[in-house]
Amino acid sequence: MSNADQQSDVILVVVHPDTESVTWNVARAMKESIAAENLTATTYDLAASGFDPAFNSDDLAHFRGLAGVPVDVAEQQQMLRSAAAVVLVFPVYWWSLPALAKGWIDRVFTRGFAYDDRVADAPSAIKGLHLVAIGGIDEGTHQRHGYKEAMTLQMIHGIADYSRIEASSLEFLYDADSDDPAVRRELIAQAEVIGAKIAASVVGQRESASPQQLSSLGLST
Repeated sequence: MSNADQQSDVILVVVHPDTESVTWNVARAMKESIAAENLTATTYDLAASGFDPAFNSDDLAHFRGLAGVPVDVAEQQQMLRSAAAVVLVFPVYWWSLPALAKGWIDRVFTRGFAYDDRVADAPSAIKGLHLVAIGGIDEGTHQRHGYKEAMTLQMIHGIADYSRIEASSLEFLYDADSDDPAVRRELIAQAEVIGAKIAASVVGQRESASPQQLSSLGLST
């Protein structure tokens, strides 16, 4: 965790055990780009956090309305609730999310927090969800086999849209396994652009938000 216990405009949840990896370098570049737009941004090291991604009997009891939110899940939700946007930065494993990231979503994106299918048009406590997928191989392979389309359907339609999250996006970066310094520099440059786009999304949401929505973000008109 890097200051994720403090309220920030943007929380970058980073899913990689190596803090010198391309994934982490991308996250750091995005953080700097967001900060350059006069927003606060912090990184959260999910791999080092000790969070258990396995959906368990306590999670099931909560889903069935028989128990409250597990303590470790409630801590994660409080962190996300305070942010204007959540950014999940992860390497692509087997054409999808790493198990740690998928389990984090399974447990933390609970009914009554991320979504509520019992109430019509219920808003999500997550104001913005932006996913940054880092692929080891080239874009052509992802496109040719339909992986990009499949991941977009799963993560944007299946998670963000179902949860009625107001702002969402999925960005792909490719060739992360390349040792070419020029490719690495280009990845960082792309990350900076993505960070600026996320910052613009946050600012746009605030400019169009109602007083009640601003209050939920800890802001005032």
